[in-house]
Amino acid sequence: MSKKIEIQKSILEDLYLKQKFSTYKIAKMFKCNPSIIQKRLRENRIELRSPKQKIEIQKEKLFDFYINKRLSTQKISKILKISSSCVYYKMSEAGIKTRQKRIVKISRKKLRRLYHDRNLSCSEIGKKFDCDKITIFNKMKEYGIKRRNLSQANTIYSKKKFDGDNILKAYLIGFRLGDLNVKAKNGNSTIMVKSNTTKKEQFQLIKKIYGKYGHFKGYFNGKIYSTYCNLDSSFNFLLKKEDNVEDWILNNNKCFFSFLAGYTDAEGNISVSQGRARFRIRTYDKNILFQIYNKLNSLNINTIFNLASKAGVLHNRKQNKDCWGVFVSSKEALSKLFEFIKPYMKHKKRRNDLILAEKNVLERNKKHR
Repeated sequence: MSKKIEIQKSILEDLYLKQKFSTYKIAKMFKCNPSIIQKRLRENRIELRSPKQKIEIQKEKLFDFYINKRLSTQKISKILKISSSCVYYKMSEAGIKTRQKRIVKISRKKLRRLYHDRNLSCSEIGKKFDCDKITIFNKMKEYGIKRRNLSQANTIYSKKKFDGDNILKAYLIGFRLGDLNVKAKNGNSTIMVKSNTTKKEQFQLIKKIYGKYGHFKGYFNGKIYSTYCNLDSSFNFLLKKEDNVEDWILNNNKCFFSFLAGYTDAEGNISVSQGRARFRIRTYDKNILFQIYNKLNSLNINTIFNLASKAGVLHNRKQNKDCWGVFVSSKEALSKLFEFIKPYMKHKKRRNDLILAEKNVLERNKKHR
């Protein structure tokens, strides 16, 4: 079964339409066959620039490569930049008889390791042994090695199971609710997290958090960083997207502040304005913010919750929903809040902003002793 290559529509549009890359060149970037790129273009309703032209290869050239130089069809396909199956077809068309297939020496143990443990395709294994994928497939049948199922075949890169505790889990949920798009693929066996951001720091953070667990792919088109990462099914706790903080997070202070750090890394703002440090989060998630407001005040961290802006046109931009906010500005409340969330924050800029805000609070406290 063929492997599924996922490519975002925005990336295809940029490479194929804007930068005018050929399907062959794009395929090389994603390490796949050009036909896969053409298929993804059709799936995303991106019109191909021109119909496929018939490939013309001189019989003498094929004869020289295959008979005189004794190159394999795999090597010829690389030289001519066409598929090996096309080479076979052109040779047959030219009346060039293929050589008798040589015996490929590969042990059952090694073949199983390459196919199942390293997740290589029959074609990739064939390249290692200078033969075609059919030869490898027949060898697998001879050894009784089972082929991967659809879910496994669609997995190009290995994925690591979630191995963190509830504190890390709470952070990931907070960050997801603030900034990520998450969906299940391949019968829920793969969890894909996606994001588009203009901030390089946000891009780097997503890579840092999720890249170690699965295959991370990122692309910058000059304005926006587009990212996605395929994760193991053990990350299915990220699928839920509700305007709500779960009880197990609210009922444990460490989990709550880890969640708040994740949500702040995604949506928060920590700054020093007019000589005073401030903390704020503004989003459409009214209930999440109200729960954060209640929890912080229950811990004697004075917090304000209010409507930040109503739905409509704001600063020449349409806002579909009411935007709500939580705000912390008093010195005492900020000191407590920073002490609690600082150990869990992972966003480089947010941490630096927090350190500057902490310094501001300390300096103001010195002045009023």
